[in-house]
Amino acid sequence: MEQAIGFDELRWLQELNSKTPKKEVPELIGARLLTRGLIERKPVGFTLTRRGRIALAKLG
Repeated sequence: MEQAIGFDELRWLQELNSKTPKKEVPELIGARLLTRGLIERKPVGFTLTRRGRIALAKLG
C-alpha cells in the first residue's frame, strides 16, 4: 500500500534535511514520519533516515 505524504510532512522532511538535527517536530507529524521510518530520534534531536532522504529526493 502506498502512503501519501502531506504538505506539512514534506515541509518537515525538507527542514530535517539540513545537517543540524531539529530538537522538536510537531507531535502528529513526527509520529507519522517515525512510523514510516523517514526520520529517527537521536539524543540530539530528529534526523532523516536513508529512507527519508530517498523519499525527499523523489518528492522534492
